[in-house]
Amino acid sequence: MKEKTIKKGSQRMIQQNLFGEPENRSNRCKFISIFRVALVRDRRVAFEPCQLVSSQQSQPLIKKLIESQGQPDREQFCVILLNTKNEIIGLNIVSTGDLSSAKVHPREVLKPAILSNSAAMILCHNHPSGDLSPSPEDIEITTVIVQASKIMGIQVHEHLIISMHDDRIFVLPIMGS
Repeated sequence: MKEKTIKKGSQRMIQQNLFGEPENRSNRCKFISIFRVALVRDRRVAFEPCQLVSSQQSQPLIKKLIESQGQPDREQFCVILLNTKNEIIGLNIVSTGDLSSAKVHPREVLKPAILSNSAAMILCHNHPSGDLSPSPEDIEITTVIVQASKIMGIQVHEHLIISMHDDRIFVLPIMGS
C-alpha cells in the first residue's frame, strides 16, 4: 500500500492508494465478463386455488413442495411468490438446513422474488421436530427479510412455520409492513 502526503492549508493529509501501483501495464485486464440473468422454470406442482386468501391455504402447498422437491426431515426455508393480485406465480426452496435450523440470507430470499417480478411473497419454513414455536433466530431473520424486501418494493405478507406431520401452522407477526 503506497501513501502520499498532501498539504492542504495548515493541515497535512495522507492519501492512501489501497490498490497499489500496477507493476506491469501489460498485465491489465483485457476482458470483462458480461452476465445474463435468467429465470428458469424447474418443475411444476399442481395446486388449486392459484390465489391465496388465508395462511392455512399455504401449508399444503409448502408441504407438497418440500415432500416432492426437498427434504422433509430437514428444515427448509421456502418462499411463495405472488403477483399484484396475490396469485401464485412461483415457489422456491431457498435453503436446506439440518434437523433444527436452516441458514437464510435476505439476498437469497429476494433473488427468486426479483427474478420472477414478484409484488409480494410469503415466507415459510418447516420445523421437522413438529414444535412450531418460533426461535429467536426465526424472529430475527423475519425482521431482516421484511426490511430488505421493503427497500426492494416487495411486500412480505407473512412468515409461516409449518408442520410436516399434520395441518398445523404458526404465523409469525410481520412488524412494520
